Amino acid sequence: MVNKLYDALLVDKVLVTTSSRTNDTITSRDTNGKNAQLTLLNQVHGNTQDLLEYICTSKDNCLVLQYDDKKNIKAFKVDIRFIFDLDGKEYDVGAGEVARETADKAKILHDKSKLLWEGKDVLDGILKAVIVESNAQKAVGHAIQIKGLCAQVIFIYSTNTGLYVAIPVFKIYFPVCLLHLSDFIDGLKNVFRFVDFLCDNAKLYESATISRKRRISSIDFDYNTQQRKLLAHSLIGLIKPTYYSPINNDRFCSVFDLSNTEGSRDTPSPKSNVEENDVSDSDADENGWIMLDDGKWFHRETNITLNNNPYE
Repeated sequence: MVNKLYDALLVDKVLVTTSSRTNDTITSRDTNGKNAQLTLLNQVHGNTQDLLEYICTSKDNCLVLQYDDKKNIKAFKVDIRFIFDLDGKEYDVGAGEVARETADKAKILHDKSKLLWEGKDVLDGILKAVIVESNAQKAVGHAIQIKGLCAQVIFIYSTNTGLYVAIPVFKIYFPVCLLHLSDFIDGLKNVFRFVDFLCDNAKLYESATISRKRRISSIDFDYNTQQRKLLAHSLIGLIKPTYYSPINNDRFCSVFDLSNTEGSRDTPSPKSNVEENDVSDSDADENGWIMLDDGKWFHRETNITLNNNPYE
């Protein structure tokens, strides 16, 4: 079962968001021993997997702004992407996070909400890729949050009305010591179960890719066997944009448009004060903020312009 995961999936990016070392690279040797599940992750097939680390230099300032309780802001936490590598292209099939047991509780709760929109992004990617209606109905965004020796698996799916629903499916409890290893049988079954869920998403991508290649190759000038066009599945038009949480003292920035709402809203949608040609999405940082030439800051998702640096 473990071979099945690593034959189908590639753990490509591990984002280290909190570290006491700003300029040093965190290696797999540093992570071994922090969590039992990280040790298992790094020693599949007896070899240490190559992981890509990235440390955001402005992350510490961001955390101080985000959380009122500035104690224990820096905590060992790793964000994980589960990626399906197909013909050199990478497709997200799941999202995850690993944190130590002593991590700040408020931060863990906030990161669970962050995992929800990461799982939603996984779901949206699948819905944009699949063609057949039955495959679209099977699409689920999978997320797992591990804190210490306990893991929570979450499903995110879209209803026929366009509502995104998150469901906590099951928990995985890792053994504290060898004496409790026999009690880990059910937990190990759930680990393999989560692996199967990720593989199911990988199969949806593979099926959609093969279908598109088959349809393209069916077009021929001499022997035309072109297949008829297929209608888009019912969920493609119900995909909603993803909105990100603003920092403290700027909660008004979270105002966004909702579909099927009346025009007379108590809180109007923010209007952009910046011309479209003045900013580019490539200039935005990880939180969606863009620094303008006049020193102001523009948020690409909420169209809010601030006079002051949102990170100060």
